[in-house]
Amino acid sequence: MHAELIAVARNPKYRHFWLANIVSNGAIWIQNTTSSIALTHLSTSPAVNSLVQVAATLPFLLFGILAGQIGDRFSKPLVLTVAQLSLGLVALTLAAATWQGLLSPALLVGVTAAFSVATVFRMPVAQAGIALTVPGDQVKHAAVLNNLGFNIARAVGPAVAGTLLLVLAYHQVYLVTATMLLAVSGYFFRGFYNERTTSTDQPAFVSIRNAWQQISASGLFRRCTFDACVLFFAGSVIWSMMPFIAKYHLNQSTAGQGTLMGATGLGALLTVIVLPAVLKLRHNHQGYWLCYSLMISSIATIWLSSNLTVIFAALMVFGLSWSMAVTLLNGEIQSSFPRQILSRVIAIYLIVMYLAQATGSFWAGLISQFFETDSALLFSVTVLVLGLGLRSLLFTSTDACEE
Repeated sequence: MHAELIAVARNPKYRHFWLANIVSNGAIWIQNTTSSIALTHLSTSPAVNSLVQVAATLPFLLFGILAGQIGDRFSKPLVLTVAQLSLGLVALTLAAATWQGLLSPALLVGVTAAFSVATVFRMPVAQAGIALTVPGDQVKHAAVLNNLGFNIARAVGPAVAGTLLLVLAYHQVYLVTATMLLAVSGYFFRGFYNERTTSTDQPAFVSIRNAWQQISASGLFRRCTFDACVLFFAGSVIWSMMPFIAKYHLNQSTAGQGTLMGATGLGALLTVIVLPAVLKLRHNHQGYWLCYSLMISSIATIWLSSNLTVIFAALMVFGLSWSMAVTLLNGEIQSSFPRQILSRVIAIYLIVMYLAQATGSFWAGLISQFFETDSALLFSVTVLVLGLGLRSLLFTSTDACEE
C-alpha cells in the first residue's frame, strides 16, 4: 500500500491538485474554528455556541444535490474557481465587518452559513476531480491520499487557528484565510483555462434518474451512509462543544482553547502511520470497528476526566478516529462508482455526513443548555455503542460480500 500511495504522490498533476485542496480545506477550518472561538466570547449560551457548527453543516442538506448536479454537468475546474472566489470574498467580508467592530452572534452565524454554501459547491467537485488527475487504476489510492489530506487539513486547522489567535486579532485571521482561498482560486482558474485549450474526451452525462438507480442499488453505499450517520452525529459533540467546554469548564484562555482543539490535529497526523496498517487488515469491517472503538473511548475519557493532559490525549485519539473514518468512507465511495455520476454520489454522501453533523451539533447544544455538557458527551457515547451493535446486525453480509 505504501508503494501505491507513493506512486500517486509522484504524479505532479495530482500532487498540485492535492496540495491546493489541503490549503483550501485548511483555510476553511481555520475560518470555522476562529468563528467558534469568537462566539464563546460573544455568548455564554451553549445552544448559541453550537450554532456555528450547525451553520457550517446545514447548507449541505439544502444545496448538496444541486452541487452534485452542477459538478457532473459543467467543467470541474470552472466550478472550483467560482466556489473558491466566493469563499475568499465571504472571508473578506467577515474580516471587514470584524475590523469595523460589527461582530455579533447573528452576524457570525449568518456569514458562516454563507461560507458553507460556497463550500457545498466546492467539496463534491474537489473530491470527484481526482479522477481527472490520475490513470484509472490509481483512482482508489488517489482517493485514499486525497481524503487523508482533507482530514489532516480539517484536524490541523483548529491548531493553526489557535496559534494565529495568539498573535493576531480576529479580523486579521479572517484576512489570512481569505488570502489562502483566493490564491487557490487562481490555481483552479489556470486548470479551467488549460482545459479549454486542450482537447479532452468528456464522459456522457447520466440522467438524475439513472444515477439514483445506481446509487440506491449499492449495498456498499447504504453501509457507508449508516456509518457516516452514527460516527459523525455522535462525534460532532467535540467539534461543536469543545471550545465551550475548554473556556467555561476547564477555564482555558483563547490560546488554551486553540491548543486543545489542536490536539485533534496531532491525532489526525497519526493517520499517516496507522492507516496503511488498517488498510491491510484481512476483514474490511475491522477498520470501522477500530474507528468506533477509538471514538467511544476518547469521548468517554473527556466525559470522565477533568485533567488537561488526559483530555489532550483523548482529543488526539478522537482526531485519529475521525480522520480514519472519513478517509475510509470517502475512499470507498470515490473508488466504487463511475466518473459520470461521481459528483452526485459524493454530494449525496456529503448531505448525509453533514446532516448528521448538523443534527448532532444541535442536539449537543440543546442537551448542554438544559442539562450539562457531560450529559451531551454521555449521549454521544451511548449513540456510538448502540450504532456499533446495530451495524453488526445489519451489515455483516454486506461486509462479507465486499471481502
